[in-house]
Amino acid sequence: MRQLIITISEIYLDRLTIVANQLHREGLTIIRIYEFGVIVGTAEEDAIPRIRRHKEVASLVEEKKVDLPPPDSEIQ
Repeated sequence: MRQLIITISEIYLDRLTIVANQLHREGLTIIRIYEFGVIVGTAEEDAIPRIRRHKEVASLVEEKKVDLPPPDSEIQ
């Protein structure tokens, strides 16, 4: 699962709940909806292209994962 931050185009803000439901049907598990047009959620890798193709989606950013070694590990 990847965490996503989705920005909805301003012209669709009056339909934010409808858009969120559409994205949910595409595989987005919604964590939070902000009334200013941002939806935070998670989705499987294969659902991301389907979510990105919606005309209402202005941008979709995938959270990057960083793995840090434990402090006592050797430097590589």
